[in-house]
Order: sequence, then structure tokens, then C-alpha cells
Amino acid sequence: MELIKTSDFSVIYDDMLSQFPTSEMKSLEIFQSISGVNYYIYKVIEKVPVGYVVIFEYQDFIFIDYIAVYKKFHSQGYGGKILEKLREVFRDKKGCFLEVEKPDLENFNTIRRIDFYQKHGAKKLDINYLYPNEKGFLPMDLYYISYGAEPDSNEIKSFITKLFEVVHKDINHSSEILEKIF
Repeated sequence: MELIKTSDFSVIYDDMLSQFPTSEMKSLEIFQSISGVNYYIYKVIEKVPVGYVVIFEYQDFIFIDYIAVYKKFHSQGYGGKILEKLREVFRDKKGCFLEVEKPDLENFNTIRRIDFYQKHGAKKLDINYLYPNEKGFLPMDLYYISYGAEPDSNEIKSFITKLFEVVHKDINHSSEILEKIF
């Protein structure tokens, strides 16, 4: 499996629209405007493209903004392989942050995603995390996968602040949401 960096979001954008809730999506123009500012998309190739991952890098950490396996490759172990490949590629980092929707017993996929991330070493951080969007925010959980070191509270705050400045800069009220988190 290899990760191939690209700045061409249009390659995967249609798939993103089909696999992610609208409330969690950015416009293609926003993706293109932040691409390359420590914000990258990687095509995941295993003989053929099987998925993609969108990463934000800052200091000693990475953040998975989006990770997906194309539908025809679901339930074949590729999601776990992608997480392991990230650990290998970013072994010089302390670890990886990711946002995960809160568990919803009426939406089994939320439970499945949480179980998947936990199976691969993700631990929920004790922080009141809010995902900014055009309508306000979505309460979410922030998880962390250690690549060898745990973040301290100052590192978490610094990382989230930078994440909001770069990845969520299109949200006019992101600074108010950031204040609610801390």
C-alpha cells in the first residue's frame, strides 16, 4: 500500500460528498484554498486506488480530517491498513488526532466508527470538542492515536487552535467556537 500526495481534491470530492454528512463537508473551493498549507490529500493505492485520507500536519502531530475507503472496497480491511500506513509514514510525529461523531444508538455507523478507531489504538481525549460548521457547531469527540508519545494539555490546545486557524478558517465564527472548547 502506498500513499500518494496530491493537491487535486476534485479527484475524490464526489466520493467525499457521498460518504460524509453535508454538515461536515467543506466546499471544493475551500479544499483547494487550504491545500498545501500543511494540509494534504493522499490517494491510497494498493495496485488500484482503494481510498484516500486528508491530513493536516502541525508540529509533532497530524490530524485526520477525512479518511475513506471507496465503497466497493468496504469491509476488506483497508481502513485499518490505512491507519497503519499513516503510523509508518508519520513515525517521526508523536501521534494523530481525529474527530469522531458522538455515539448515537439510532445510527449504528457512529458506534462502528468509534469501535474501529478504538481497535486501532485511538483513545478519547477529555475535552469538550466542537466541530465548527456554517450552522454553528457539532458536538464531537476528539480522539488521539499515539505514535509513541501522549500530548499534554498545552500541545492539545496549541494544535486545536492552529487547526481552527488553517482548516476551519472559512467558518466566520470559529474563534467563538474555539473559546467554548477552552
